[in-house]
Amino acid sequence: MAGKSIAERIAALEDPDDISDLQEIWATIKTILVITRVLLFVAIIVISEIMEQYFFKELSLAIWSLVIGIPIFIILSVVIIYGDKKFDPAADEARKESADRLISKSENEPTALKHPIRKRV
Repeated sequence: MAGKSIAERIAALEDPDDISDLQEIWATIKTILVITRVLLFVAIIVISEIMEQYFFKELSLAIWSLVIGIPIFIILSVVIIYGDKKFDPAADEARKESADRLISKSENEPTALKHPIRKRV
């Protein structure tokens, strides 16, 4: 069972996609948001390590990078999730299935003792 030949792959590129313009625009915006989120994460770490000795309003710049960077990271994550729900239902379903697999994996592990303590000393 060989894969598709190069000619078949090139021919497949010429076929129109089944996604709408809105989904294509969201995919571009999502890519920019994800790259920004990764760069923000790296910047938070770098600034925290490098700027420990500099202070602004009696707090080090390392603390300020955390105070400002973590909420921005969370906001970017929420915007990505909300955009997937609104503009790309397939990506949202994949995210939900991944979360369900993770939850079901942890549900199989016992969390209660088999023989709980019945009488306290």
